[in-house]
Amino acid sequence: MSGAVHVTEAEGALLEALWRCGPLSPRGLVAEVQRARPWGQATIKTLLARLMHKRVVRAQREAGALRYHPLVERQAFVESEVAALAERLFGGDLAALAAFASECARKLPARA
Repeated sequence: MSGAVHVTEAEGALLEALWRCGPLSPRGLVAEVQRARPWGQATIKTLLARLMHKRVVRAQREAGALRYHPLVERQAFVESEVAALAERLFGGDLAALAAFASECARKLPARA
């Protein structure tokens, strides 16, 4: 994923649904997002329109039915987000980000 496209946290919720479930119909996408977020259909459609405008999601007719597909792999998205975080907080130094994350993890209570 090129660093030029910014995906908001809200838009990311739609991408997560598509990565988790694969291509979805409009109704399926709304239902899947609403399992995790208390958003109305209009909000989800607005976010979807933004993702399509950014060319991160595409709509395609399959056997007469509309389905939405992510155009970016989750791995590439995560790498881009981590690189942006490292750039913003650590001057692009991924090793410094990793060391910071490791230190924070040591301070957290152990998971059961």
